[in-house]
Amino acid sequence: MSHRTVARRYAGALYEEAEATGVLEPVDDDVLMLRETLNSNGELARFFKSPVISQEKKDTVVRELLSDRVEDLTLRFLRLLIQKDRETLTKPILDEYQSLRDEQRGIVDADVTVARSLADEDREALTEALEEKTGKTVRLHVEEDADLIGGLIIRLGDHVFDASVRNKLTNLHDRLRESSLALDTALDTDGQAA
Repeated sequence: MSHRTVARRYAGALYEEAEATGVLEPVDDDVLMLRETLNSNGELARFFKSPVISQEKKDTVVRELLSDRVEDLTLRFLRLLIQKDRETLTKPILDEYQSLRDEQRGIVDADVTVARSLADEDREALTEALEEKTGKTVRLHVEEDADLIGGLIIRLGDHVFDASVRNKLTNLHDRLRESSLALDTALDTDGQAA
């Protein structure tokens, strides 16, 4: 069974239990906090993945760090992952849970790369335009890349829209090269025919 399949099953189980016990919103908040923490704290991510640290030590650390900060169900779930030797999948499971909840809420992530920072009103206008196009709530993630020269690249699920100046220049260069090759071929053919 693939890691992603396992992660989805655990994420689904956490969701079902949170819904059944009426603690869906607090668990959603816990998952968001844990994902942000794992993304920003490499040491904590390594802690969960380390084969050297015993399950007992991991369980103790998780209880001490989180018992007053997360919903009881979230804490029990993390301890279960450790007990079942699945703690290395903590991040993928949390990511799958977030994806499941986003899908249920009609939320999509849009990764936008721009040449220079967007003003707040431009960010809002882009978000509104994407929401109108997708019919969903868009969570915008903006990254800067000066190599784009201008314009932007939008990644929305499996779709990529590249309206960067760099891409337009590359396309223009390719068309000019093709035209030049076609012209050279035509001239060679005309020269041979004469």
